Amino acid sequence: MSKGRSKRISTLGSRLTSIVSVSLVLVLLGLAAMIAIAGTRLQEEVRRSLGFVVVMSQESSYEQTNAVKTCLMSQRGIESFTFSSADEILAQESEYMGEDIAAISGGNPYSSEFEVKVRPAYAYNDSVAVLSDILSDMPGVSNVTSESAVIEGVDSMMRKSTIMLGILAMLLLVVAIALIGNTVSLSVYGRRFIIHTMKLVGATPRFIRRPFVVAGIRDGAIAGIVASAACVAMWYYATQLDAMAGELIDWRDLAIIGLAMIIIGAMLTSLTATIAANRYLKASYNEMFLK
Repeated sequence: MSKGRSKRISTLGSRLTSIVSVSLVLVLLGLAAMIAIAGTRLQEEVRRSLGFVVVMSQESSYEQTNAVKTCLMSQRGIESFTFSSADEILAQESEYMGEDIAAISGGNPYSSEFEVKVRPAYAYNDSVAVLSDILSDMPGVSNVTSESAVIEGVDSMMRKSTIMLGILAMLLLVVAIALIGNTVSLSVYGRRFIIHTMKLVGATPRFIRRPFVVAGIRDGAIAGIVASAACVAMWYYATQLDAMAGELIDWRDLAIIGLAMIIIGAMLTSLTATIAANRYLKASYNEMFLK
């Protein structure tokens, strides 16, 4: 094997090692982003199912019930509501219990009610309390029952998950910068004598840096593409296991994450390549033997 061919193989091996290393780091960042998006969507779905129940008094009139319905339709925080008459509730409960509740009770013990779902942005105790107070003061309303404990639990879960994901993202970013910097620096280190030779023949620092920066951008972009493909493959596998994964993360989310990984990969590798090249541009011949 000729010396030139051996050198090309060595350079190719170094590039492949760099691309694989950067790809693995970007995959971790991509997974963190996917988890964050899925978690946010899941929390929104939970919030969308939250709300309260407006129970009408048994003496309430049709006009009073219609007024409550009109009020619900006019509130911006209301996502949807379902009205159930006293007779409908009686029939449902009798079917569920397997007994004629009206015969046992000597009449219909239930009242008509509205089951209300609030918009995710209003699924907080203070917002629900404002809506509940408005409805509680209306004629014909017996009481308003809210899911305050559930809402507080969702709020607590969101705060904790946001903090945890923020810490995880920061740690992954630090690890990414450290690993990518080390990988690219080692790649430049293998060509430090070429840098020194180019300095001796009078090449400008900008001219010497350019191929390293271009190679860094190229390899970082390739690593981003590889990482994007890996994230798409994992997402597809997840959708085969559970169709809900496809509802929490769609193709548009994957495209944004993939584009972000390509840009981040190219930026980090080009930046670290610039820093590493500058280091050897300033180094003396004797310092070339030191890492």
